[in-house]
Amino acid sequence: MKKLLSILLAMMMAVTLLSTAALAEEDTYPQPEGGKKFDSNWAIMGSLVEIYYEEEGYRVAIHSLNNDDLTGTIWEYNCHYSEEHDALEAMSAIKRGYRLDPMTLDEIPGEEEYELFLEENMDIHFTVNEEGKLLWSDSVENAGADLEFQNIGRFAGQWKAMEEEDLWTEIRWAGLNEETFFYTVFISRGPVEFSMQGLYNPETGKLECTGTARTWEPDGEGGFNAVEDGETYEAFFSMMDNGSLLFETANGIEMLPQDPASEDSGING
Repeated sequence: MKKLLSILLAMMMAVTLLSTAALAEEDTYPQPEGGKKFDSNWAIMGSLVEIYYEEEGYRVAIHSLNNDDLTGTIWEYNCHYSEEHDALEAMSAIKRGYRLDPMTLDEIPGEEEYELFLEENMDIHFTVNEEGKLLWSDSVENAGADLEFQNIGRFAGQWKAMEEEDLWTEIRWAGLNEETFFYTVFISRGPVEFSMQGLYNPETGKLECTGTARTWEPDGEGGFNAVEDGETYEAFFSMMDNGSLLFETANGIEMLPQDPASEDSGING
């Protein structure tokens, strides 16, 4: 009898484990192939679009900034991918204002203008055209009319080398300043610092950077002097499948993100 009970318990445990594994598999929603092209950051002068895949859908955040008074607008959408229309279609929308602290450039939330679930007569969706530009169609207020956003990749943040303690880099998107459209890239490697501008090449998937360097040399009095060498340097970065940054110029050094919060906003990141 005891042997029979042991067998029954073992069978019940096996069924439970199989059921748990099946539920875990059902809870995993792989990103649709057609939707992968949207999963990036996109920009025009003065505006940034961040699109992230999250389980069953996509989170879209659009930041627009007025540099004259450091005020701006944020639109946030929850979207699903429509294979029929090859588009991200919004299910809900939030619009709110914000301003930037002029000293810290921290984002200070403003009043919410609306929060709504889209009804049948409302249509907000995103598509990618033949030129690889992101288009924003918005029947609520026509905010995306005539705008074409360029894919800029997703590189913003602070990164630290896994193997070299004295190698780190900070990358920021400068395009919310209406007079610029590039990443600012700062690289520190021991006594040498590089100040660069980076542009994303969607064909290669690389952030291509050019800039100058300076070396901090002892001044003989316990301090250091910055010495510019006048040369122009190049650096190349790409994103790895595990979320790390590959510093290709430095013999392929893998760098880990150090400031996850910076990914939440292209303004400060």
